[in-house]
Amino acid sequence: MWPNLWHKAACGHLVQGLVHNMSGPLQILTMQLELLKLTQTRLESFLSAEGKEILAQQEERLSQIESQVERLRNILAAVTEVTQDSPGPVDLNEVLKKMLVLWEGDLKFKHEVEKEVHLSEEPLQIVAPPGDLMQGFSALFWALVPRAVEERRPFFVQTEKGPVVRLAVKGLSALPQDDPFLKAGREILSPYADFALEGGALVLHFKS
Repeated sequence: MWPNLWHKAACGHLVQGLVHNMSGPLQILTMQLELLKLTQTRLESFLSAEGKEILAQQEERLSQIESQVERLRNILAAVTEVTQDSPGPVDLNEVLKKMLVLWEGDLKFKHEVEKEVHLSEEPLQIVAPPGDLMQGFSALFWALVPRAVEERRPFFVQTEKGPVVRLAVKGLSALPQDDPFLKAGREILSPYADFALEGGALVLHFKS
């Protein structure tokens, strides 16, 4: 059975707890950043020109910290999505954005693979458990990402009305039908999408 249900349940339970425990400190960091920014604004009127220059440098550092806190928040949101098993309206564009954030955990994918991402301007909503979608897409990414890394080819993601999702390694002529990750992704996502292989591209026609 794919994936092993006990392993899935155990990992999901632990991940939910870890995300919960990390969300608290992240919320406190966000609040403290807001307080520091307010203090910076109040200090400006009391400082000399030299002091204001130092204050501007501090504001730049605070902005960088704020950017990294937001990045952590996006990573936690992506991890949280993997454990959600209640069906509901889901935007496929948002699911794929979270998948790309999650896969930045693979440093070769993050730093060595060019990404071509073309998401539709309008939401592509379907009804499905977000966790199933994330796990199914993750299996499909496992079928594609190692090839993108090995062959140094762009990783391609596209969504359009239908809803349709296309995943590919650009320039790859074909994908083996018996790839275990491809089979796993097909199995997990089959209640929600029909699959087609078009050369090296995987095309998913979702049931809206």
